[in-house]
Amino acid sequence: MYTLFIIDFISTILLIGALYVLWKERLRFYSLKPLIPAVAFLAIGRICDMLAEHPDIRLSEYFGMSLGSLEPNILLVGNFADTLGIIFLVYGFIKIIKHEQIEEKRIQELEQMLPICSNCKKYRTEDGQWLPIEKYLIDSGAPKLTHGICPECHEKLYGNILKKINISGVKSQN
Repeated sequence: MYTLFIIDFISTILLIGALYVLWKERLRFYSLKPLIPAVAFLAIGRICDMLAEHPDIRLSEYFGMSLGSLEPNILLVGNFADTLGIIFLVYGFIKIIKHEQIEEKRIQELEQMLPICSNCKKYRTEDGQWLPIEKYLIDSGAPKLTHGICPECHEKLYGNILKKINISGVKSQN
């Protein structure tokens, strides 16, 4: 007889405890905010069920109403609160999933970034060593490297020599 009441009471206490934990963490975990009204509505639904279904409690008698006129209304409110609680739970879970997907994408983008020196072009490994970028390209499975020289560097490095020697290899007559 009291077993149902005890189960309802324990579930209500657990829901109120969950509501307290969610409320306490609401600023830290933005994606948990929709769960707060969900748990609150579910707790209201449990309380309504306890009040309407307990064998010794007849609210209509306490308020001087006709027998059984208040309990159906309380059950209706409880069912409505349960429905709203479930809707908020589903919405909250969808929001949490979307938040997790955004965070995973952000982490992947950060993991793909390679810290590189803006001067010597060495890259930093996970253990803090600075290695030549060529080593990274070889280790990462990039195509095999070969050496060459771009026109700007060619001019910068060998410009004076080229002015003294023409293309046929004969010194110019200055």
